Parts: sequence; C-alpha cells; structure tokens
Amino acid sequence: MDHGNPGCPLRKQSVPSKDELVRSGSVDPLEEQSFLITPSFIKKYPKRGVFLATSTCAMYCRFCNRRRFVGKNWDPRLTWEESFRYIERDNDVREVIVSGGDPCTLSEKDFMYMMRSLRRMKRIQVIRVSTRLPVVNPGEFNHNHYTTLKRFAPIWVVIHINHPREVSPEFIRVVKRLKDAGTSIVSQTVLLRGVNDCPYILLNLFELLVVHGIKPYYLFQLDEVQGAMHFKVSVQEGIQIMHFLRKNGSGLALPQYALDITGGYGKVPLDYQYLKKQKGRLLHLESPSGEEGFYADNGKKSRCQNCNICGQKKAEAKKLRS
Repeated sequence: MDHGNPGCPLRKQSVPSKDELVRSGSVDPLEEQSFLITPSFIKKYPKRGVFLATSTCAMYCRFCNRRRFVGKNWDPRLTWEESFRYIERDNDVREVIVSGGDPCTLSEKDFMYMMRSLRRMKRIQVIRVSTRLPVVNPGEFNHNHYTTLKRFAPIWVVIHINHPREVSPEFIRVVKRLKDAGTSIVSQTVLLRGVNDCPYILLNLFELLVVHGIKPYYLFQLDEVQGAMHFKVSVQEGIQIMHFLRKNGSGLALPQYALDITGGYGKVPLDYQYLKKQKGRLLHLESPSGEEGFYADNGKKSRCQNCNICGQKKAEAKKLRS
C-alpha cells in the first residue's frame, strides 16, 4: 500500500474515508436477515446455503455488504451446532459456501472442526471456502490451512481479489501451496469506482490470475450497502468493460459480470448484447471486434433422449416435498 497516496487502490479499499458518512444505501441490501435459517446459516437458493463461520476478517473492506456485523461483537461459533443440525436435516442442501467474515481467520482447532463437521455429512457434495486472507495477509495462511483443506478435499477456494497490485509474490506462494493441497481455485472481484473501473486494470488482473492457475469467476456490481455508495460504477460502464474484456482477453480470463438485486431477489448476469436483431430465422450479430455477422437459427426442436436423468431429479424433488 502507498500510505502517502490517498488515491492508492489498496488504500481506498481498506482505509475509512469521509465518503462513508453519506447514508444512502441499505444496511442489509441483499435482505440476508430474511433468509436466515439459523443465526449462522443463510438459505436463499435451492440446494445450497451460506455458512457464516466468523465475523472476523483480516481486513475490513470499506465496501463490504456485511459490514452490519463483520468486525462487530458477534460470534457465529455460538450457533454452529444449530446450523450443523439443520444442514444435516435438510435433504435439499448439497453445497455449502463457507463465508463470514473470513473463515480462514479461525483458529487451527476451529477451522479443522468446522471442515470436519461439514465433510462428514455425506450428502454435502460441494464445499466452497470464501477468503481474502491470501491477498491481504498471506503470512497468516499457515500449514494447518493446507493440511485441513487437503484432508477434506475436494474443496473449492474462492479468493476475493480486486486489483493487479494485490497479486504479490507472497500471494503467489499461497496459491501454489493451495494447488498442491488439491484445491480448485476461482476468484471474485467487485467493480469499484476509483479502484479497478478501468478495462485495462481488470484485463491485467484477470490475465495474471489465469497465469497462476486461478479462474476468474465473478465480477460483481457493487451491492447497495450503506456507507459504500461512492464506490458504485454505472452498470452500462460495467457492460462496456465486459465488452472490452471479451474482445481483448482469453475466454479463461473472462468472469461473469453479475448483479445481486437489491432487496434479496437474487443474482442476475449482465453482459453486452451481441444479438442485435432477428429477421425470421436469421440472426444479426455483432462480433467482439464490432463487425456484423449472421447465423441461421434453423435448428430442429430437441427431443428427449430417454436417459431418465430428469425423472430421477423429479422423483428426488417429490420425495423432498413429501
């Protein structure tokens, strides 16, 4: 961080500013409180839920959508057992997203216990661990993290990273050890005004991540959280950035641009519209370079392959409802 430069992109993410005193936005923009099953488990979508492991972070991002409790005097560990019991009972849950706070700031004992408790549930097929620790305090990522993640593999690690200056030599070493531990790594990035709202900055970031074996997963439009609205970039500008990325970058370096609708209505993808018009069955399309192309939309209607996958899924859903 350039401590003497108020425009430093790392400083802007971590140091409070007077802009936060503007009270527009919502304390809980995604209405997560209304989707709480227990104080530490959120279930908003079918088949998956968010396990709030801790309210502690290695760095308190100034745009955090959970700033209502992150860093405050609340300990989710007091309700872990209630959440574990619920997850075990709910036959719909197949995936658990471990979040917080940052679960990787837990003590060695707590991190191991949490991962063991989730992995022993045979029905849980996918576990994601969301973290910013490798970026903001890589030295705190220790042997216990790698050992635990390897023991309970396969594990997806979702790293929150927003600027190419965060790809430090220390970060790269942590990523290498995470890969050696057998984890699959993806990234999520928040589009932030004055930090990374430049197509060249984001292309640089995403290409660096791919070089080190990390797939850029999400580029998020800012959640409308109170105290962070000065970071908001217009959606149209975000769409133009995605247009640039698709034109100039590898498909591997292309995340999904998404917006979590204020009020708890869920995530939706946002992207440049390449389909310009349709005349009969002829589609008029714009190429990434801006040229017009055509495609005949004359494929025949799909037919059932009689594989019975849908039948099995319908039977599972019926069993859950009964």
